[in-house]
Amino acid sequence: MVVDGPARVLDMPQSRYWLVLPNGGRQRIDPARFDLAAVGEQARRIGATLIVEQQMPAVAPVASSFQPPATALAPLFRARLSRIYACRVDYVLDVNERATARVLGGYYKRTRVVRVYSRDRLTGRRPIEELFDTFLHEIAHHLEYTEPDAFRASACQRVPGRMHSPLFWRILGDLKQRWADIQAEDRASP
Repeated sequence: MVVDGPARVLDMPQSRYWLVLPNGGRQRIDPARFDLAAVGEQARRIGATLIVEQQMPAVAPVASSFQPPATALAPLFRARLSRIYACRVDYVLDVNERATARVLGGYYKRTRVVRVYSRDRLTGRRPIEELFDTFLHEIAHHLEYTEPDAFRASACQRVPGRMHSPLFWRILGDLKQRWADIQAEDRASP
């Protein structure tokens, strides 16, 4: 279900709630901690969208839905990133198998560690595209701190107390657009 403010609801399955910002950034919303009507109204005011995704019932795995082992995710994500952006400053990628309820990943500025949590406490292994999306999110933090000049900024623009600056959203949007372009090219080529 897509909730575009309180006035418009488009039918789609329910379960996970996401606030999608006008710049493409998204934030997972816990319905137990927020008034969804108020979030929907705030989303409408800023031009954002509240999306509700259904948790699909368990079905037997299909051959085409191959999930690589967790040990293969870090090299896979690094290879994907190398197709869209070449980091000038190295980072450590930790694909952690600890199950979490809400935290999808983290970036540790001092040690330059990008961490992605691969398991959900309730549903088990997170889908590979969700994990890659989290990886891009954390890489955007890395680039915000280490390479702001590559994205037309003189310095990191993070404001203490706020997790995401306008520069962060610009970097993340750019990375996601580059990945979408690569995927479109791959589908178009024989």
